[in-house]
Amino acid sequence: MNYDNIKKVIESCHLNFLIGSGASRPFLGTLGTIENLLTDLAKSSLTKENKTIIDASIKKHYWEVAIKGNLEINNKGNSKLDSTKEAYLDFYSSINTILNKRKSNLISKQVNIFTTNMDLFNEDALEEGGYTYNDGFSGRLNPYFGTENFNNSIRKTSSHFEYQSELPLFNLYKLHGSVNWLLSANEKIKYDNNLEILKGVNDVKIDAKNLLDIEYKKSTKGGDIWVSYTIDELKDQISKKKIRKVKEHADFLEAYDKLIMINPTKEKFETTTRKLTFYELLRMYSNNLEKENSVLFVFGFSFADEHIREITLRVSKANPTLLIVIFAFDKSSKETIFEELSEHDNIIYIYDESDKIKYSLETINKTYFKKLSKELINIKS
Repeated sequence: MNYDNIKKVIESCHLNFLIGSGASRPFLGTLGTIENLLTDLAKSSLTKENKTIIDASIKKHYWEVAIKGNLEINNKGNSKLDSTKEAYLDFYSSINTILNKRKSNLISKQVNIFTTNMDLFNEDALEEGGYTYNDGFSGRLNPYFGTENFNNSIRKTSSHFEYQSELPLFNLYKLHGSVNWLLSANEKIKYDNNLEILKGVNDVKIDAKNLLDIEYKKSTKGGDIWVSYTIDELKDQISKKKIRKVKEHADFLEAYDKLIMINPTKEKFETTTRKLTFYELLRMYSNNLEKENSVLFVFGFSFADEHIREITLRVSKANPTLLIVIFAFDKSSKETIFEELSEHDNIIYIYDESDKIKYSLETINKTYFKKLSKELINIKS
């Protein structure tokens, strides 16, 4: 599928995006094999003490790599942070222009952003760009979350003749929760503007000597990669390093568990069905893909999440008008995703066969969405 094909799709389809952790690189790391580790740990027959040590070490590693950086999102001077924020801002700028300028008046000026990321890069870019978005919260002084808040549209009425025009609207669905969500006393999800929960996790310090090494560097033909230790290897580390459970292990896990998010384990769907909010978000993901003439653009996402994968495949078979366009970071990523999804007529992979071009968010936007937005501006002018 070349640029011209994608251009036609964008101008005539309901737009949906599925964004994974790869989009927030280089500032935040990806999930890696954390899901497998936590799943294996839950099924293991280790002692309660060893489980606590390993659980705290895995989640502390995940915290440091993929979550903690959200506390710095308003800072400046970090080149990785700045480049990641700029990539998101450019992306939303391009999509906003496309929504305003594309030819069809029969399609809503809404775009659905589905993301498993708990970070704040999407919100930060939407705020910075001054774009109208719906994250499911309503209220000003005490915003509360509700999935019923997504079924809205925004229109602007002129001061003369009461002419109405629809404004572009970004619906932001955070499928696995967010670092700025907290559970209130009345069991409702409240907006955590000051990131108090995140700060609470950060305040718990664990001495490095009481933590296990979760990954190690391995040399391959394609270069060095990071590989996770197995649960048995982590158990051996406990013996070799003579680590004992300390109060900080439990304190960290208690603070971490206050984060309103789906933990990366293969059993998370059972958790999702018990929590109406997450169940409803997945249902809305499915419902939007079932609409006629819809397109789902995917980037930074590996489809290792079996429940999102199953929903996506089911809808792709049920809705022949749905097109799924997957931007794979590199050739290896494409092969990994293909193993998860296999071949389907309405699933398209975009990647560089020569492996010279890496499809980061910046590259994807520059090659497709930003290019189209500039064309539309020139046409309209």
